[in-house]
Parts: sequence; C-alpha cells; structure tokens
Amino acid sequence: MITTKTTRYATVATLVTMLLLGSVATINAVVDPFGMNMLVDIKGFNDIKPAIYNRVRLFKAYQVERVRPQSLILGTSRSHIGFSCSHKVWARMEGPCYNSAFDGATAREMYYYLLNAYAIRPLTHVLLGLETYHLAKGFSTTRPDFDPQVLRDPNGNFLPRWLTGDLRILTSLDTLKASIETLEDQNDTTPNWFAPDGQRLGKIFFREVDGRFNKLTPGGYFHMTDKEEVGYETDWRVAAKLEAKRLRATPPIDPNTTSLSYVRRIVMFCRKHNIDLRIIITPTNVHQSEIMAASEGWSSVENKKRNLVRLVDEANARYPQQPPTPIFDFSGYSTITEEVPPPAGSHKEMRYYWDSSHFKQIVGDFVLDRVYGISEAGRQAPPDFGVRLTDANIDTYLADQRLRQADYRRRYSNDVGVLRRLVANALNNDRG
Repeated sequence: MITTKTTRYATVATLVTMLLLGSVATINAVVDPFGMNMLVDIKGFNDIKPAIYNRVRLFKAYQVERVRPQSLILGTSRSHIGFSCSHKVWARMEGPCYNSAFDGATAREMYYYLLNAYAIRPLTHVLLGLETYHLAKGFSTTRPDFDPQVLRDPNGNFLPRWLTGDLRILTSLDTLKASIETLEDQNDTTPNWFAPDGQRLGKIFFREVDGRFNKLTPGGYFHMTDKEEVGYETDWRVAAKLEAKRLRATPPIDPNTTSLSYVRRIVMFCRKHNIDLRIIITPTNVHQSEIMAASEGWSSVENKKRNLVRLVDEANARYPQQPPTPIFDFSGYSTITEEVPPPAGSHKEMRYYWDSSHFKQIVGDFVLDRVYGISEAGRQAPPDFGVRLTDANIDTYLADQRLRQADYRRRYSNDVGVLRRLVANALNNDRG
C-alpha cells in the first residue's frame, strides 16, 4: 500500500512538474525575450525586446541561424560598431553577410562562434577583427554570458541544441522573468540600436541610448574611455603580479588553451575549409596605444604582432595551394588614429571616432576598402592608414612605427604625460 501511494504521489508530482515546465516553456517561446525563435512578433506585445541588449551573445547565436550567412564578421565591440554589411564589398560575396562581433569577445569565443556559423551553413568569407590582447600567450577565458551549449558544432560532437540550449533556456525561471519584463516594457521608447545585419548602430547608440555621450560631451566621453582603458590594462596586470608565486607553483598553461592558440585555430579552420579569411588589427585611437605602452611596454605589443605574423605564415605554408591569408594592421600611428579629441565642453563630434576605443563606420569602410581592394567614389582612405604585415616587412614596419610614435609624443607631450600619470596612479593605487 505504501509503495502504491508513493508511486502515485511521484507520478502526480512528475505530471505537475512537467505541466509547469511546459507552461513556462510555452510562455517563454511565445514572448521570446531573447529573440531565439521569432515565432510571434506582435506590436505592443513582444516586438520590443530590451533583454537582447544584455544577452547579445545569446541573441547572435540564434540570429546566425536565421540569416544563414556565408560572409561573417568576428571581433569585439570595435568591429560590432565599425563594420556594416551594407558595404558594397559584401554584395560581391556569396550569400548574406552577418556581423557576429560582440563586446569583449575573446579568441576562444570567436572560435566557437565561427564553428557555429559554419555548422549552420558553410562560410566562404570571414573578416577577423583582432585586438592585441587576443595575441597574448595567457589562458583564453570566456565571459559569464558565453554559453557553448547553444552553439552548433560542425563535427556534431555535442547533443542536439534543442536539448542542450533551447529546452534549458525556455524552461528557465530567469527567462520567464525576462518574458514578464518584456511584456511590461512594450512602451519603452529607447531606440533600437541593433541592425538586422548584427551591427551596433553607433549613431543611435552613442547619440540616443548612452546618455553619457551627450552629457559629458564627445571630448569628455573620449577621456572617460581613456580612464576605463587604464583600468582594463592595469587591473589584470596587478592581479597577475599578486598571484605570481602561486602561478609558479602550478603547472604551466596548456599551450592549446592560450588566446594565441585560439587565433591559430581560427586561422587553421579557415585554411582547412578553404574560407577566404582576412585578419585585421583594429584601428583604435593612439591614446589606447599609449596606454598599452605605459602599462605593459611597447616591446610587448610589438612581439604580439610578430607572433601573429609567424602564426599566419605557418598556416599559409600548410596550405600552399591557397592564396595566403593576409594580415592588415590598422592600429598604427596614422592620420586616422592620431585624430585629436575635441576640447572639454565642446559638442563637436570627432570625424573618425566615438571615443578613444571605438571607430566610426567611415573608418570601418576605409578598412574594408583597403582589405578587399575596393575603390569608392568620394571616399579615399589616407595612404598611411593600414599596412599589410608579412614576415618580410614586419621589422621595418615596427621600426617605422617607433619613429612615428616618437614624433607623436613630441607633438602631444601633454596628452601622453596625462595618460602615463593615469597608468602610474592606477598601478600604485592597486599595489596599495
């Protein structure tokens, strides 16, 4: 009798649980706060989806399946903002283009998003936007909102995504909370800064969404970004020094898990599958370069670029029947990257940059023109903007950059001094 009652209770409990989970999944599937399926899109009900702006990695994982691109843009927020699939180069390529870049993307994350896109539809062209931190030999991390279980694998090594990703997310109470918030936020008047091709629309985001841009003025916003970059550059460096003794006592980092190794995986995957890969080092304003120089030393930056050239040369040699994968460095000292920010209090915007980190689409168009050999009437990039790096010219190029750097420091010694003091103060404060 006890066994029968227990079994009956367990059966009822299971049915109730399944009913509740089914109800939650149905609500979440219909409201679709993260833009996973787009089954229902009703104005005033769920067409406004504020949650996607905080779950960009998740949104783009599913958006790629809808777009089914054959041309893919990978990178960080700089590529997310700066590159548009409306550039005419993509019209010459096979299939749609999609900007799969997102804020703070690590090399490991970009590799898995590359695999995801290829598993959905074989790619023919990839633009890879790298920052110098991607070229480090330290362990490649992932961000908290990175979820590999919603990504597809061309080798089919994972369980079906509907089981590992869709079902888990649709039955989540966190998703239910986002669904309720979505229903409540249908009167939200915040402009949509997500373009259908995945680009973050800088004109909308900075001018209308991020209130600090107008409140601080473009010059103030620029210098705020300088200070944020000082924090990024110094925080991890101080932490690494504090843990130096512990790290010496642990096994060395597996070379297959470093950031540079994931860049290598991206390159080798594209070579293996005959994908036209173009690599760029993105064009930040030189204030960011001076911050890196003050915090880690310029020789470290140079060595990272040498490592990239060596890595790509080795990959090119593995597949000599294919055209070589090119590398373009747009981060050097140039007419574009040396643009001077407006004075404090001025509402005049810069021509090329939103802040010291993020370049405008005009600069992204210059990059695409140079990388793909496009000539656009009325749009001509300065000749000193962007250099193709090879084993034959890397040392000469870096030597020339040191000369340009010295000249910039002479012309803008006050600005450089301010940046160096910011770095020095951050390092000293963190030690304390």
